[in-house]
Amino acid sequence: MGTPSGDKHSGVGFRHCQVLVLGSDDYPAATDTSAYEGQTISGAKALTINDPEPRRITHTGDDSIFAMDVLPPTEAMSGELRTGKVNDDVDAVLTDTNQVTIGEAKFFGIGTDKRGDEKQVTLLAYRQALDTDPDSGEYGSRRWQFRLFPKAILVPREGSYDENPEEMIYTVTPQFINEYPWGVSFTTSTEGFTRAQGLRGVSQYKPKIVAFNGSGSDTTFAFPSAKAAASTSKVKVWVDGTLQEVTTDVTVNTTSLVFTTAPDADANIVAFYEHE
Repeated sequence: MGTPSGDKHSGVGFRHCQVLVLGSDDYPAATDTSAYEGQTISGAKALTINDPEPRRITHTGDDSIFAMDVLPPTEAMSGELRTGKVNDDVDAVLTDTNQVTIGEAKFFGIGTDKRGDEKQVTLLAYRQALDTDPDSGEYGSRRWQFRLFPKAILVPREGSYDENPEEMIYTVTPQFINEYPWGVSFTTSTEGFTRAQGLRGVSQYKPKIVAFNGSGSDTTFAFPSAKAAASTSKVKVWVDGTLQEVTTDVTVNTTSLVFTTAPDADANIVAFYEHE
């Protein structure tokens, strides 16, 4: 086990998409000491990321081109998420509207007056991949490619009724951010940049983000029972943006976190780890 050794990897498919609603403090909106893992967008089919081309500047004179230069694009990255299922529970969270039961039927509003007020979320999507670095000692090993948008707006859009299989569409608008969803700022000395719209990554096992809200007295915080960490070395945890030192601040198990001192009431506890 360990960090993937190869820097070249080849992915395929689309296995999983997780969204966590953000609170007013921009941390995942955990409400208590239970693990908050957000919503899984079931039936994910494709996440299309539109990365605009840079502006090409042509310097001309004497009836010819004498130089070419580039400037950043004037449009931001955007995206579209397509699914093969209607996810009313997810849409209710994203749009802050309710599913209503009338008789024994369920109703959900579309095209409502809440458009434009969608909640901001952290979006984590991953797919399977292989290590394809010829110089890697782990060439051909299973990997997981992921895309992380720490702050994004997802707007559900209705699909059509026809002979084709069900398909729902979400417009994805990644926001510009200067920190990870666990509260650590980007720096030029570490990341090489201070602002981004998202991040891409690769891991040995499937990536996972969970959050907790401190009570001021609880010291043990359990991971979701079906999503235990692949190993303790795969776990990192932050409290209000501060990385917790293993054994000094927290004991990391594959199924839980045990803090030496109980995190403060309403402390934002965020863990990033890998699971099988």
